[in-house]
Amino acid sequence: MRAVPAEGLAPAAHRGVLQIGGRVVEKIAARAAREATTEVAPDTVLRAPKAGATMHHDHATVNLDVDVPYPGPVVEIARTIRQRVRADVEYLTGMPVVRVDVTVARLTRGGHGKRRVQ
Repeated sequence: MRAVPAEGLAPAAHRGVLQIGGRVVEKIAARAAREATTEVAPDTVLRAPKAGATMHHDHATVNLDVDVPYPGPVVEIARTIRQRVRADVEYLTGMPVVRVDVTVARLTRGGHGKRRVQ
């Protein structure tokens, strides 16, 4: 496959439309939330985050249900998740995220259920 020089492209309005589905944004958001919680609590097994996304013409809103480790700074962890999700979704889709709502669904005691490598 050859790269086409930029000057050989038709104007953007004539090339077509790129639409990014809500499920794509949800998967990116869930993964980003999981990675953020793993960074703050690497030894705590948490349920996978549940993500929802609402797509608008030129932006997205995201809502998340997450587990966080206990004891821990719940507000700070939620802030970290929110920032990571917004950054990852915007970077990977090129679409602004205007709102990320984080619901802490459950507190999980840190250190219990540690992951084992067999």
